Amino acid sequence: MGRKAVGFLLVLLALISAIAAVWFGCSYYRTMEEYKRGNEDLNSLYEKMGGIPAPMDSDKTAGEGGKEQEAVRKQAERLRLAGYRKLAEVNEDVIGWVRIEGTVVDYPVMHTPDQPDYYLKRGFDREYSVYGMVYLDGGCWIGEGCPNYLLYGHHMKNGSMFAALEEYADKEYQKAHPIIGFDTLDEVSDYQVAGVFRIPASEISQEFAKMLAARTEKDYKQLVAYMKTNSFYETGVEPEWPQQLITLTTCEYTEGDGRFLVVARRVEE
Repeated sequence: MGRKAVGFLLVLLALISAIAAVWFGCSYYRTMEEYKRGNEDLNSLYEKMGGIPAPMDSDKTAGEGGKEQEAVRKQAERLRLAGYRKLAEVNEDVIGWVRIEGTVVDYPVMHTPDQPDYYLKRGFDREYSVYGMVYLDGGCWIGEGCPNYLLYGHHMKNGSMFAALEEYADKEYQKAHPIIGFDTLDEVSDYQVAGVFRIPASEISQEFAKMLAARTEKDYKQLVAYMKTNSFYETGVEPEWPQQLITLTTCEYTEGDGRFLVVARRVEE
């Protein structure tokens, strides 16, 4: 190969490298801007709620001074519900709130049954957002024959939204975060983590989706059996029909295109 040809190739490689660097730089900048906008949208959302107190553990209100503590807890719950209703006045698609104490999971839950994935790439303001929003499955209705509330959220690389769910693969993490709070506009509720498992997207068939919805006693029991067989570990919590369930779902990448699911059972007072 002549010197001119070698020189041409070197120039071409340098040009390609420069173009690639610019492309990756622009892509990184756009991603950071999208993350920034997602954070701003969430922060403005929290401001709309006002000063909402954290939920109190009902177990900690027992004993001496229990009545007074219980009154404080009930007042905190009333304030939280009032905050949720403030959000619903701004965006009627809000139907509740999901929270896991000690984690970043502390988000409103949206519901658009006519367009189930509407908030996949939209923020609370309904504008484009890489974060999207946590949303309830389009086939579910609060308090209307939905034995398993299915909530979807993105697995963000910066650890936001439902990225924290993958930590539940570790039993010690589950022990430290055994409760998932899921509140509606009318009621504050807690759920105990019952099972944690992952599944390749290719294995999510119509039969699996039917079982996961758990709309019949048969499907419900099949889900519990599947969970016991495939969960990363035993939690000691075994749901029984017709106890209300909730399942948090996000993407999972250790085996390519997969889904990570955390199933929990409602705690009855």
